[in-house]
Amino acid sequence: MAFACVMLALSSSARAATAPTFTNPVIPGDHPDPTVMRDGGLFYASATSDSWAPIFPIFRSSDLVNWTQVGAVLPRAPAWATGSFWAPELVRWNGRVFAFYSATERSGPHCIGVATARRPEGPWKDGGRVLCRSIGAIDPAPVTDTDGSHWLVYRAMGPGNGLWAARFSLRILRLVGPRYPLLFPDQPWERGVVEGPTVARVGGLWYLFYAGGSCCSPPCSYSEGVARAPTLRGPYLKDPGNPLLRSGNGWKCAGHGTLVWAGNELRMLHHATRQGDRSGRRTTMLDPIAFGADGWPQIGGDGEPVEEGLSPMGALQTPSAGGFSDAFDGTSLAPGWEWPLFRPPAVRVGKGSLMLSCRGTKLAPAFVARQANAGHFTAVASIPLTGIRGTAAVGIAVHGPGSLLRALELRAGALRSVRILNGTLQVGPAVPAPPGPRPRLAITVAQNGSLSTYASGDGKTYVTVPAGPAAVGPPPTPVALTCRGTGSARFAAVSARPA
Repeated sequence: MAFACVMLALSSSARAATAPTFTNPVIPGDHPDPTVMRDGGLFYASATSDSWAPIFPIFRSSDLVNWTQVGAVLPRAPAWATGSFWAPELVRWNGRVFAFYSATERSGPHCIGVATARRPEGPWKDGGRVLCRSIGAIDPAPVTDTDGSHWLVYRAMGPGNGLWAARFSLRILRLVGPRYPLLFPDQPWERGVVEGPTVARVGGLWYLFYAGGSCCSPPCSYSEGVARAPTLRGPYLKDPGNPLLRSGNGWKCAGHGTLVWAGNELRMLHHATRQGDRSGRRTTMLDPIAFGADGWPQIGGDGEPVEEGLSPMGALQTPSAGGFSDAFDGTSLAPGWEWPLFRPPAVRVGKGSLMLSCRGTKLAPAFVARQANAGHFTAVASIPLTGIRGTAAVGIAVHGPGSLLRALELRAGALRSVRILNGTLQVGPAVPAPPGPRPRLAITVAQNGSLSTYASGDGKTYVTVPAGPAAVGPPPTPVALTCRGTGSARFAAVSARPA
């Protein structure tokens, strides 16, 4: 029997050694506050979109480690909200998919809204405000109680406020009945904040996972904790070992996750920032959860995000090439393109090109953008000269942080670098564009955010263009196609590749 046990252990070790693994992040790019749900044999995820549209991208996967964007929840902001769309949570209840989310109401406070659909791919319909309080409410987490009733756990804004729960009516799409207090910040690591709740029932107990600390203001201190209770409404006891997910293993400020079952395994999809990433990109991570003999859970590897782990569904992960490429072969913008929420561009896609109309102003160019998903990359845009109308200055740019836009522009046969920030325009020296009917404009961004600009007339030989005022800046995230001034422009293709 001892021999058999040894052989079984060796066999298990051999299987583990050959089992498929995955590498974090599972959804590259800047996708904070991720949510995930299982719907039949597929998984669906979304994340904060903040001040960008379309609002709340929708990703789909069959295995939690290979994801494809398939759409978004809302094409534009609903009439009641002014922006700052974050922390969505997906759930299927009674044949409908619900996307609960946080947004800023026009009258001021933060509110919780909801959108519904028959399928996660859409189409979606906004259902308005679920909860608005004078002090604000954010971070909704849907949960079904043991009696089948539907609830939302959420964070009440304001100093010292914490996590509350209330029943949700599927008929009127509003919270009903009394609000129950669940958890408040009272530990030093929480720094006065408990938010981003997600709830699961395991072994007859309710486990309330939550984030604490500073998520976004440097230096960030975000971490993940947990509390448990005999009933959904409490009383909750915090794990004395909190925080149970913290910075380490090359990552920092991990937290604000959603739980999902993969077979018999509980996993958490959450965000974290790679150490040394000066852009502050909060990328989507997947970490395992295991329960100890004392009944308290453990996340990741010894409380730190894993860089590599066993694939939860036994699937091979397709390595991410990073970047993107688009020749505009369809009839609409592919999922992944985005634009400022309240400055939607006039765009037409067809016949292998993208037509972009300018906005008639020098300081607010029209643009569409897409994340490069790399700290050091080169982006190239192909611009047919016959597609430029009016006096348009046509360019390729990088955006952020904030409203900063740095571009290389082509106008009237001349190339110029451009920097636009807070209504101030800086333009570099003009140089002649290389001859050719379809010039290529290129930007290379270094890890520290510095920028170099190039141009080619034949797509093979590139010449350096002075980057001037655009040369120096913080690390950006999206690549943008721009049209500044009056007229319109046509783009034949664009790509971004890690450098």
